[in-house]
Amino acid sequence: MTGTASEASAPASSANLGPGFDCLALALEIRCSVRAWRSERWEVRHVGRHRPPPESADAVLAGARLAAGYEHPLRLEVDNHVPIGSGLGSSAAAYTAGAAAAFRSVGQPVDPHRVFRLVTALEGHPDNAAAAVFGGLVLVDPDGRVRKLTMSYAYGLLVLVPAFRLFTRESRSVVPEGFQLPVVVNSLSRMAALVAGLTSGEPEILESALGDELHESSRNRLRPSVGELIGEALGAGAVYAAWSGSGPSVLVLTRSSEIGQVAEALSSSLGDQVEIVRPRIASRGIV
Repeated sequence: MTGTASEASAPASSANLGPGFDCLALALEIRCSVRAWRSERWEVRHVGRHRPPPESADAVLAGARLAAGYEHPLRLEVDNHVPIGSGLGSSAAAYTAGAAAAFRSVGQPVDPHRVFRLVTALEGHPDNAAAAVFGGLVLVDPDGRVRKLTMSYAYGLLVLVPAFRLFTRESRSVVPEGFQLPVVVNSLSRMAALVAGLTSGEPEILESALGDELHESSRNRLRPSVGELIGEALGAGAVYAAWSGSGPSVLVLTRSSEIGQVAEALSSSLGDQVEIVRPRIASRGIV
């Protein structure tokens, strides 16, 4: 190991947001941070709260190797606060932070568009990759370009994180590959309402975006408890709730002035079954 450490971090993300399947995501201020040193061999050490299972591939290492090249080994130290297997974009954050730290360590500039392409290739989901790299509320257009949207300050944000895990491969496997025309039309209408409600700050528009038949309906059958959490959130006064990515976490939006009372009501009804997180929106992706 030689020299001083190069550092980078990337945020968690909540993708889909209901009907925005595979094209909308919101960056959350919960981060995966990586320090990298030049070394004689590739090494990675995890010191944070959330660590990858021993049998799984290491996303930070994969992102760093692709960015720096296998011929430039690094020693990596990972401080990850993004829950793994919870639908909060942990792999996208890890790939992004690993790649950005590696670029800095080998003296290359961190071009967000380059990192986005790299992370999308590793992740397979451009929505999570876009949020991790660019931050904020992002839309990935049909040509794969990232469009940052301005989310209204009218909403408060909560994330409900169950104790159990649900990995993307299992959650993705139950999503149908084809849909009838009425389902597609309903989805388009909800998507339009979702974007309008998020950007205008009008809860009545956002409420009309509730529900999804492209991925949430089938995933609710896979894990009914997630649909029940959405119902709990709406019953507690939230204006919107949806599966966060592939779950099982639930993204909850409230009126800004009501976030405290909604959180209190949920804490009372859910007890210690579910962790209630109150993150800020991450306006920046790579730091």
